[in-house]
Amino acid sequence: MKSKLFKGIALAVSVIMIVLCFTACGNKTSKEVGETASPLVGTWAANEAEGSSYIFNDDGSGAWDMGGGATMNFSYADKGTTVEITYEGSSSTQTWEYTINGSTLTMKDTDTGTVMTYTRVAD
Repeated sequence: MKSKLFKGIALAVSVIMIVLCFTACGNKTSKEVGETASPLVGTWAANEAEGSSYIFNDDGSGAWDMGGGATMNFSYADKGTTVEITYEGSSSTQTWEYTINGSTLTMKDTDTGTVMTYTRVAD
């Protein structure tokens, strides 16, 4: 009788431990797994449009300062060689191919082919 009770308790404890182990292995944020932030993080001043800049935050949010006091907030997903930007209030996503060479960011709109260059601003 004691043997069956002990085996039942041991089984229950084992199941609980397994569940806890799998729960602990759930989704982690990039900071939890030690990934580096996107290379886009920071402020980038437009070379072709004076007063305009992109601000990419490390939490996937950002803002497009169009100059003259007009700003559009957005969320973004850095895919490595492309960045997907969704502006606040919009359901469509704009995709840009990008490269970074030193302090220069080059972005090409994948829909229109428009190419823009930006210079990193010291934060």
